[in-house]
Amino acid sequence: MADTEDVGQWPLRIAITAAAASVLGPIAAHFGVAPPLGGFFAFVIGGVVGLLDSVAGIVACRRGAYRRGIATILLGGIPALVLIAGLVGGLGKPAINDITTDLVEPPNLLYAQGQPGNLGRDMVYPEAFKDGVRSGYPDLKPLVLPEPPDEAFARALRLAQERPGWEVGFVNGSGRVFEGVATSRIFGFKDDFVVRVRPDGTGSLVDMRSKSRDGKGDLGANAERIRSFLKDLSAAK
Repeated sequence: MADTEDVGQWPLRIAITAAAASVLGPIAAHFGVAPPLGGFFAFVIGGVVGLLDSVAGIVACRRGAYRRGIATILLGGIPALVLIAGLVGGLGKPAINDITTDLVEPPNLLYAQGQPGNLGRDMVYPEAFKDGVRSGYPDLKPLVLPEPPDEAFARALRLAQERPGWEVGFVNGSGRVFEGVATSRIFGFKDDFVVRVRPDGTGSLVDMRSKSRDGKGDLGANAERIRSFLKDLSAAK
């Protein structure tokens, strides 16, 4: 029978590596050492490996290597739990990364940053995404405000400029449209957004579009950005 000192040695080393990947991946992405997707993949791989390795930790405990087994379970399980907690909110969300409140006449992203050769060109909204928005985010609608369009536009612009992680890069006051980029706090993912204000009777109609630069899906991040901004705009004075 193997010496209990040797049991669980490799699972513990793997757990340490998984924990390191889960921590160093986000740190590297946050400080620009690695691209956002690279840091995110390191985080995901660390969590998945940690989850699988936790099973080996349980086996080590059953074979008498309690210290190494428990250490393996903790080092592997914590990254796994963090990963699960981070992904659970995106379960069931459509695999699309471009969300808008107006599916009939979506706001145009004419000056989206990070889009080579896109300056001055319309980023046409993907027709294939529309059913996903309708089924996945039925609550996303244009915001109706009572004040005149110019006042609503000024208030929306001010709110966007004050928002942490947001940078407004283009403003068309006469057209009541502004565009910018939102940077996620941990991984540094950059999502382009546009806000448009139009007359609606004596009041205003506010539409918003948010599009991720990376990945095919966004785990609901763009919809939540739109939802949160329009909610705060509705409540702001």
